[in-house]
This record gives sequence, C-alpha cells and structure tokens, in this order.
Amino acid sequence: MAQPAWLTSAPIAHRGLHDARAGRPENSLSAFELAAAYGIPIELDVQRGGDDQLVVVHDRDVGRVTGEHIPVAELSRRDLRRLRLESSDQPIPRLSDVLELVGGRTPILVDVRRWGIGFDVVLARHVLAEIDGYEGPLALQSFDPLTVGFLRLGLRKRHDNTWPVGQVSGLLHSARFPISTIGRTMITNWLTRPDFITFELAALPSRHAERWRHRLNVPLIAFTVENAEDEQRATRLADNFVFDGYIPKAYVDKINQGREDES
Repeated sequence: MAQPAWLTSAPIAHRGLHDARAGRPENSLSAFELAAAYGIPIELDVQRGGDDQLVVVHDRDVGRVTGEHIPVAELSRRDLRRLRLESSDQPIPRLSDVLELVGGRTPILVDVRRWGIGFDVVLARHVLAEIDGYEGPLALQSFDPLTVGFLRLGLRKRHDNTWPVGQVSGLLHSARFPISTIGRTMITNWLTRPDFITFELAALPSRHAERWRHRLNVPLIAFTVENAEDEQRATRLADNFVFDGYIPKAYVDKINQGREDES
C-alpha cells in the first residue's frame, strides 16, 4: 500500500509529549492533548484490560506509573476511575478516550501489546473493532508477528483502508531464545508482510532491517531518539523516528512559538 506521508516525514512523540513534572505523564490524555495541539504525531501503547477494556499503558503491570501493582489484564472499570498516573490528576485512559480526544487532529501510531506466546488474536480483534469508523490518520504496530498478521488481514477487508501496520523489533533483551532470534531477524515478515518496520535505534544498523528497507522498499522508523546525537543517527539510518524527552529540530520553532503565545 502507499504509505501516508506523515509516517516517514513527521517525527512521532513517544507516549505523547509527556513531562511528569509538568503534570503530563506518559500515555496520558494531557500528553496526547499537547501533541495534538501542535499537530505532532503521537505513539501510544494499548493492552487488553479487565472487562475487555482497551487501556493505554505500556507495562504489563501498572505499578511503575501508578504505585499500585495491578496487572493490566486485571484492571477493572473502578480501577480506571480511581488510579492516577505519576502523582498527577491524570487517569489511565482507554483507547476510545484518546481517539475521541485527538479526533483526527494529528496522526496516531497505536502499539498493540500482547504478552506471552500462542495463538490469541482477541486483543487485535478488539482493537480493529475500536478503530472502525475513526476518520483520522492512524497506523498500527506490534512486536508480536501474529498480531501484525491478523491486523493486516482484518484491515485488508476494508476497501478504503489507508491504515498501515508495522512490525516492531530490535535487540529484544527481555525475550528468550528462540523468540529473540525470530524477532530480531523478522523472518516472519515473509508471511505477515508489514507495511513498515519500527526498529530499536541501538540495534541499527541491522542487516535484517536494511534488507527490508532497501531491497523491498519498506519504510524504517527508529526508536527512541532522546537527544541531538540520536536524531542525527536516526536521520542517517532510518526514514523517520520516535522521540522521547527531547524536541526534534522539526518542532523546535513550532513549540517555542506556542510557548510565546501562551506567555
């Protein structure tokens, strides 16, 4: 499919434009709102919580971001109402909350996070149902090849689909053999045929990523850029990048102007 221009030209804010000290924790509505206000694409993580809710949080357990060690899979509706992110007033959002908030103002890159192995496409099926009818620019990605394949298959049924699906990979330190090897080499791409690849910057250059980028013309997005040196490296080795705790050159003037307008 033809890739949307933003996917390779506009640096993407990792978990929103977050700054916990300013009351905008990662993956919070306030972090997404600021990025949307500036028209900066956002990346977010989505998992399946209790009651089949699609919750926007990165870790398998919410202890790091809320102080209460509750597995995401067990989060109840009551938990979502009462828990707050990093001592702020921000709740853990649902995917539906973010889609409603952004409303097409800026592109969204949804990282679909499924834990464990095995044939389980329930999360992917719920994500496809949630985004059905959303009219803004959007892309999906996952570390899990099964999820990538199912998402692509599900979206292929949409005659007007313009939402690409990507495979995420990198060093995969936390994965065990042989999953780590399969993930790093992305051998499953020959079956799932992702529209783009998101690859850990620390693992670049990678002959596996380069094969898909140069020989097969699959866009490569690097993560995560955290300083000017990272940006230079990502610009040289990839087509776009995801940034965190750092403002890329492309957005410095825009954000400075916004701050001046607010003062």
